[in-house]
Amino acid sequence: MERIIVVVGAGSTGTSTAYHLSKEHNDVILIDKAGIAAGMTAYSTAVVRTHYSNEIVARMALDSRKIFESDPKGFGFNKVGMIQIVPEELKEHLFENVNMLRNLGINEELYSSKEASEIFKFLRLKDGEYVVNEPDSGYADPVATANYFAGEAFKNGAKFLKEEVIRVYKNGKNVCVELKDRTIEAEKAVLCTNVWTNTLLSRSGIKGLLPIKVSPHPVLMFKRPGKLRGKFPVIADLYYKNYYRPDGESLFFGGSIDVELDKIDIDPEKPNQQVSYDYILSYTERLTERIPEMKEAGYQDYYIGLYDNTPDEEPIIDSLEAVGLENVYVGVGLSGHGFKLSPVLGNLISKLATSQEDQYLKYFKLSRFKENSSIFKAYEGIGTVG
Repeated sequence: MERIIVVVGAGSTGTSTAYHLSKEHNDVILIDKAGIAAGMTAYSTAVVRTHYSNEIVARMALDSRKIFESDPKGFGFNKVGMIQIVPEELKEHLFENVNMLRNLGINEELYSSKEASEIFKFLRLKDGEYVVNEPDSGYADPVATANYFAGEAFKNGAKFLKEEVIRVYKNGKNVCVELKDRTIEAEKAVLCTNVWTNTLLSRSGIKGLLPIKVSPHPVLMFKRPGKLRGKFPVIADLYYKNYYRPDGESLFFGGSIDVELDKIDIDPEKPNQQVSYDYILSYTERLTERIPEMKEAGYQDYYIGLYDNTPDEEPIIDSLEAVGLENVYVGVGLSGHGFKLSPVLGNLISKLATSQEDQYLKYFKLSRFKENSSIFKAYEGIGTVG
């Protein structure tokens, strides 16, 4: 049997997986038809945060953030802080979260709207709202991060192929990864294939596809007015269901955390790349209501990223033996969390593929959806904050 392990997908999670596998295995092959960080990783807003409503994911986010902090230049990590604005009706949930996160050692600064208005003067806050500041959070460079992990994997002897995987199938004990003009026989294969996972499984003859929706998430780009330039925090606004992320000294990215976006399911091969004028107008109105000085901002452009959403908006990290692909593993369904968790996800997926134990693997099994046993919860009506 060949000792090769193939990783399909060279985004932040796939490259992290290849890196962790390469620390103990010499024959790791990373494959992606578009190149490293050329898929949805390139469209990530790359927020690095630890404010989650689930202890398991919060621990993973903390461990991942520590890795980003270990080499800020290599990962392009900017520790600008992150603000969560929470409406009064969610305050009990918020207080529970803050206590849980503080017990994990995460720095969570909790303010009333009156207190926060004195500290974050650019915000227009409503009576009864609360603000949580995470001074150690921020954002990173998604392309630099994937290239960082890939580079470390290559130092360990991993190889990269810029080719399309047509299908994956079994041949005796081997896993066959079919390319356009040849087939690689491997001991194991790992699919970090994001929104294209079910497309690949369908081509591979698998009928029981994974419970993943492909949901488009627009990101609007603005140029900040003079008063808001310089260091600026990431903001998650749970009232208006928006998030905002600075880029450098003057740019400003805006996306939505409205769970309604996550209910959309499109064909990843035929994505709609248009954002309506009404969406841009509505988003801008909410933005300027929260940050009045952004009325002077210059609208630049937009792009659309795709999320691979699971029913509980958490990843699937499991073997595909149940659907007929023994020794094939997946790290997919990342639901908008993939980048910020990628340092830890790669380690988890690597452990799964090499039969190592890890306390977190049991929470991400595919079977949790049939068994209705998911432990994950989120703020009601808010996406990607679970």
